[in-house]
Amino acid sequence: MILGLCAAPFFFASCGGAESDAEGTENDSTVVVIDTVVTSYTVDTATTVINWMTYDGEEIAHQGTVAALSGSFEITVIGEEASITGGDLVVNMNSIAEGDEKLEGHLKTPDFFDVMQFPTTSFAFDRHENGMIYGTATIIGKEVAIEAPVELTVAEGTAVVTVGEFTVDFAALEMMFFEREKTEAKPEEMHSTSIGFSATVNGSAAQ
Repeated sequence: MILGLCAAPFFFASCGGAESDAEGTENDSTVVVIDTVVTSYTVDTATTVINWMTYDGEEIAHQGTVAALSGSFEITVIGEEASITGGDLVVNMNSIAEGDEKLEGHLKTPDFFDVMQFPTTSFAFDRHENGMIYGTATIIGKEVAIEAPVELTVAEGTAVVTVGEFTVDFAALEMMFFEREKTEAKPEEMHSTSIGFSATVNGSAAQ
């Protein structure tokens, strides 16, 4: 695919008279062709890892994982530059893991993710620029803007999207647990509504 066409300026000089015209025009142009390759990938849910963490001040209070249910993404390579140009991801909220069954069970209740009513969380891609990915996550039926640092590794038939740590303020989701704390808990006892995430999303080229 031709991405761009660059032509060097040409200079036409005539010394006058028919003889000069007969000698023709010297056209010294250069065409630069840059290859563009667009590849679609299917998310490998077995090897994709999504991490989450809660905070107590600046310290991590709890951390665990949640599994991808399905997804795909598109990478466009122009010359040697690769960027994400499309994508979506669906997460299985019943897969929340932390190592403490009591906490895992609590996170699945209406206090937090209410997995009976909202068994999945989804992410819709918007754009990728300056090393950041932007999009929208739908959590318990409510949309939250997402921006996160990403790195791409593209190989023959595979790609890895490494998502660096980013935070989402769950206060905007008005989860029952956090809303109740506003009126019942002392300020020093309230949990942070900032939840951290990171991920390694593995993909295989779609057939």
